[in-house]
Amino acid sequence: MPSNIITFSAFIRKANFWYNSNGIEPYDDVYDAAAEKSAVQESIAANLTRALRHYLSQFFSLIILINMNFVLLTEAAFVVVNFLENADFMQAAKNLTFLGFVFVAVFKTWHDKRQRVRITWLMRQLYDIYPKLTVDQPQYELQQHLDHYQRITFAYVLTIGFTAWCYNFLPLLNYLIFEQWLQRGTWQPTLPYYVWVPFEWRNNWLYYPLYVSQALATHNCLASYVATDLLLCAAAVQLIMHFRQLSRNIEQYEPSVESEWSSVSKDLKFLCAIVSQHYHTLDLCQLINEIFGLPMLINFISISFVICFLAFQFTVGVPLGAMIMLISYINCSLIQIYMICWYGQELITTSENVGHAVYNHNWLAANIRYKKMLTIIIQRAQKSATLRATSFVNVSMGTLTDLLQLSYKFFAIIRTMYAR
Repeated sequence: MPSNIITFSAFIRKANFWYNSNGIEPYDDVYDAAAEKSAVQESIAANLTRALRHYLSQFFSLIILINMNFVLLTEAAFVVVNFLENADFMQAAKNLTFLGFVFVAVFKTWHDKRQRVRITWLMRQLYDIYPKLTVDQPQYELQQHLDHYQRITFAYVLTIGFTAWCYNFLPLLNYLIFEQWLQRGTWQPTLPYYVWVPFEWRNNWLYYPLYVSQALATHNCLASYVATDLLLCAAAVQLIMHFRQLSRNIEQYEPSVESEWSSVSKDLKFLCAIVSQHYHTLDLCQLINEIFGLPMLINFISISFVICFLAFQFTVGVPLGAMIMLISYINCSLIQIYMICWYGQELITTSENVGHAVYNHNWLAANIRYKKMLTIIIQRAQKSATLRATSFVNVSMGTLTDLLQLSYKFFAIIRTMYAR
């Protein structure tokens, strides 16, 4: 038995870190119901400090959002001007991959702010049913769930962070290698991403604020991109954990073979608690879909186009350094959709196992009333809990295959158009 209690915050700490790095508080305090009562008793200075911190974070978040939108508009302007003047599809394809990344990040930031009340309600509900006692936690296998969540999210954050900052540092590395080390004298000021602005920036001081703006926007987009996905997966882990424990409780229960009312009443109370817990967990799954469904759909569509354009760049030939960047970008896109699809599949499997657990436990000699109530659980378990990207996509491992097939179809169309 573990000596230390695994807190609820262990599952959402990473998501909170990335949200806070953008000055965003995605939800209110969920940990103590007495917080609202104690807030009244706090000193005026403490309340003023909290209010000041809140407004400063809001101002910081606003500045970040303005900068992200500025980079988004300048990248989109480059694509439009490129088509109108040069019709260089290769450059446009490169920028469209970055454009999709920034657009999804801006959308996620806006969506999380809109859904703050719902996210707060979800987190409070998950915290209420979270096993907080040391004696309860081994039954839920919290350490195993937490270890797996940390491994897969670490791989996701590492790959996407490495890719983003490699793109940020590439112009600086080119300057240090070709200008300072090799002394070629051929280096020209370049930005991490292609942009169009209505002023000349290459040979004056405007180059530096533009570079810093893009680097900061990349980091902030990375934080927005990662935070929503990590919070979604953390919520999915909680549901998976509760569905598994629900199945174990049912399989381990031994209903009474006696017909006395006291024995039957005990069995019926157990089933009522199971039915209530089952329905409550399913309701939380529905709430997760209402909050994160649209971001998931936008995410999947964006990733399909990103993989398509990245594969297109491979086929037309790129330098070795650019190829390493493209491989890294594809890897982080694949890890992202694999992470979401894996948790979606686990949610389906564990929720369906509730019905199997009802059938597998020792119900044959139980009272007829007990047997009739079992059908309620089995009937509801036939419709599995599912992560849904709105009403269009049920998220599972099959979704990963569908997205890759969709990306290939887009790639084939674009490659044919480019060849002509």
